[in-house]
Amino acid sequence: MATRQEEELSLFELASTKLADAQKLMAEARDLLKQDLNNARQEKSAIEEITKTLNEVHFASTIKLNVGGKIYKTTLDTLRKDPDSMLCAMFSGRFELKADEDDGAYFIDRDGKLFRYILNFLRDGELLCPKDETVREELLKEAKFYQVQGVIEQLEDTTPTSPILGSSLIVKNETHQSALKSWLPPNATCSLLFRASTDGNTPTDFHRCCDNKGLTLVLIKSGEYIFGGYTSKSWESPGGRSWKAISDGQSFLFTLVNPSGNEPMKITPKLGHAAIRCRSDMGPTFGNSTSYDLLLRNPDLNSYLDLGHGFTCPKNVDKSTYFTGVNPFEVSELEVFKVNL
Repeated sequence: MATRQEEELSLFELASTKLADAQKLMAEARDLLKQDLNNARQEKSAIEEITKTLNEVHFASTIKLNVGGKIYKTTLDTLRKDPDSMLCAMFSGRFELKADEDDGAYFIDRDGKLFRYILNFLRDGELLCPKDETVREELLKEAKFYQVQGVIEQLEDTTPTSPILGSSLIVKNETHQSALKSWLPPNATCSLLFRASTDGNTPTDFHRCCDNKGLTLVLIKSGEYIFGGYTSKSWESPGGRSWKAISDGQSFLFTLVNPSGNEPMKITPKLGHAAIRCRSDMGPTFGNSTSYDLLLRNPDLNSYLDLGHGFTCPKNVDKSTYFTGVNPFEVSELEVFKVNL
């Protein structure tokens, strides 16, 4: 049986062990507190630095911008007009921007000319820009970069689809493109087969490029006047100097620009009479089984108009001069497009 002295010694050793453990825990706790304190000091320093930076970002009420080399001056309120735009974010004070030391302008590496439409929209809330399709497509790209939603919505609502004759040198006007699109079969697309100025301006060149191609649209320019025709049949080159008439009730003639100043007009086929007329030494010709309404010949020879055979002649117009004001007429340019369905 342990003596009293032994019991006291055992209790002392246990107390010493407990005290050592407590001291160890206190040391660990002190280290953790010290680490937390250091972390807190670092976070405080970072917050103070950010606060200092934000306090230093200050813009004058008038802002000078250099957009792609073009200088603009506007107000801070205008740039912040659209709260969701990139321009508002740039000049919100949340970012440190540095103006050019020489001219004091903030540089934006974008299209300088198109930016004026963006800026005017922010000023007035109204989008005024050219109707030119290319300009509107480029402006839409800029609006998406700046994230100006009002401009994006207006352009996406009104930007026309790609023109049906995008590669034509004759028909560039949007109204004329739209007219032709409305006259052609639904969902038709067009691809260039022949252009006289580049592929050759003889009937042989025309037939080489356009025979046996199916549906085609013929565009003709004579001076300032534009007209032509459409056929759902293929052009051919019959042997010799004989004509071959191919009946086509779906064909039509048209005028886009004429001496009378009339709006674009589709000239419909006469029921059971309309045809294309094929001959190896002649260009595209429209008419009936025995005569022509529109005849294109060699460039050094005259071409002719004589409406009323296979196609209906509009009322109160001269059947021979309605398209060009003169008859015969000269062809300035000829294009033939394949119509794809």
